[in-house]
Amino acid sequence: MSLAKGKGTSLGKGQLYGTGSIADTDVSTRVSMYRKLVASRYQPLRLDDLDAIPAGPLQITPKVDGELWFAVKSGSSVALVAPNGRVLEGGIPVIEELEKGFGAKAGDGEIVAGELFAVSKGGRPRVGDVSRALGGEGDIAMLGFMAFDVVCGTDGAAPPEAWTERLARLGELFAGGKRAQVIKKEDGASAADVRARFGEWVDGGKGEGLVVRVGDGRIFKVKPTFTVDAVVVGFTVREEDATQARSLLLALLREDGTFQVIGSTGNLGTDADRRELLAKVQGSVVASDYRAVASSGEMYQFVSPSLVVEVSCTDLQAEDGDGKPVRQWALSHGSDGWHRVCPVAGASMLHPVLARVRSDKAVARPDVRVEQLSERVPVGDLSRKAAAESLPASEILRREVYTKETKGQTAVRKLLLWKTNKEGVDPDFPDYVVHWTDFSAGRKTPLEREARVAPTREEAEKIAEAMLASEIGKGWVRN
Repeated sequence: MSLAKGKGTSLGKGQLYGTGSIADTDVSTRVSMYRKLVASRYQPLRLDDLDAIPAGPLQITPKVDGELWFAVKSGSSVALVAPNGRVLEGGIPVIEELEKGFGAKAGDGEIVAGELFAVSKGGRPRVGDVSRALGGEGDIAMLGFMAFDVVCGTDGAAPPEAWTERLARLGELFAGGKRAQVIKKEDGASAADVRARFGEWVDGGKGEGLVVRVGDGRIFKVKPTFTVDAVVVGFTVREEDATQARSLLLALLREDGTFQVIGSTGNLGTDADRRELLAKVQGSVVASDYRAVASSGEMYQFVSPSLVVEVSCTDLQAEDGDGKPVRQWALSHGSDGWHRVCPVAGASMLHPVLARVRSDKAVARPDVRVEQLSERVPVGDLSRKAAAESLPASEILRREVYTKETKGQTAVRKLLLWKTNKEGVDPDFPDYVVHWTDFSAGRKTPLEREARVAPTREEAEKIAEAMLASEIGKGWVRN
C-alpha cells in the first residue's frame, strides 16, 4: 500500500497536497465509502428531542469541531488523508506524533477515522481554524487529531463489528498521545445521561456537541441549534388550503450585492402563521429566470426581497454525501425581477425551522450577510464576486397545449419537455426537464404547476406520457 504525492503546497515543514490522489485504490475507496456510508448518516437531533433516544446502553462522546480526516499506515510511513484525496504528511508536530505512536503500533494498511482539529488557546476548537492552518493563514503546529473509529485493520482487514471493540483498539494505538488522541467516552442509559453530558461538555465549552451511539446501531449527533437571518425570495402555497404558505425559499446577501439561495423550509408553524406569511409575500410576486422546485413538485413563486425571517437549524453542511462542495445559485435582483448569475460555494441547512419574522432586520448587510455560513463551517471564498457564466441554450423537444371549454371559461393545460444542454457544464442542471402547467380560472387555485427532471430522453418521455394520460381526457382539444 502506498501514497502517491501530487504537486504540493508548502506548509512550512509539512506538505498539503491539494489535488493529491491515493495510489492504492483500496485506501481511496475505503476512505470515501466511510465518509459516504457512515459519517454522513449520523442522525442530527435537537436538544429538545432527546426523548427520541431509547433507553438502554448508550456510548456518549463529545463532538470535536474539526474536519473528518483519516490516519493511514502505509509501509513505514504515516499520513493524514481527507475524503477528497488531500494528503498531509511529514515534518509537522501532529504527523511526527502519529509516526511515533500510531505508526509504531498499527499494522500496514490500518486506517483510522478522526477529527483534524486546531488547538485553541481561548476556548474550544473551531473548524475554521483548521482551514486557516491548512491554507497557510494559521499556525499548522496547532493541529491535532482525535481518533473515533477504526475503518480497517492490518492489510485492509475488516474491523470488529462492535464499536466498543474498535474503541479499545484505538486506545492501544493512541495510548499516551497528546496531539493525537482517542476520543473520550462515557456510558449512559437514558436521555437524562445525554443531557448531563451535554451540560458538562457542550455548555461547559469543551465541544460543539455530542455523538450518541445506541445499542440498535443508530448514531445520533446532538448539537445546539443556531439561527440564520435570511430574506424570503420565494414561496409555495398549500394545496389543501390556498390561504396558507407551504414553504419559503431563502437567500443571503453577498458582498457584491447578489443574493445567494441557501435552501427552503416548510416548517412554518401553525395554520395562522402560514396564513400571515402568505399575506406578507403574495402581493410582491415578480418575474424570475431562475427556477426552483419544492419537494412537492410545485414551482416557487418569486417575490421582491423585503421580508427577513429567523430560521433555526441543527447544522450546516458544506459538502454533500459524496464529499463534494455544496454549490448554490447567486441571483441578482432588479426592477424586472430575478436573474441567475452563477453557482457559488455554499452550505446546506439541516432541519431548518422558521423561528420568527424579523421586522427589526433590513434586507441589507450585515443583517442578512452570507458570512453567517462561514461563521459555522468553511465554505470557500464568499467574498469572491459572482460573475455570470455563458451556458448553452436549452432545446425544446415537446410543447403541447390543450384547451377545454367549461361553463363559458377556457381551461388550459400545457406540457413542456426540454433538454437543458447544461449538465456537462454545471452539475446543478439536470439533463431533461418535464414541466406541466394547469390553468382554470374558476378553480380555487387557478394556476398549478409541476416540474420533473430525468437523466435520459426516454425517462423524460415516460414522465410526459404519464402526465398526459392522467390529465388529458374527454373534452380536451390539442391546439
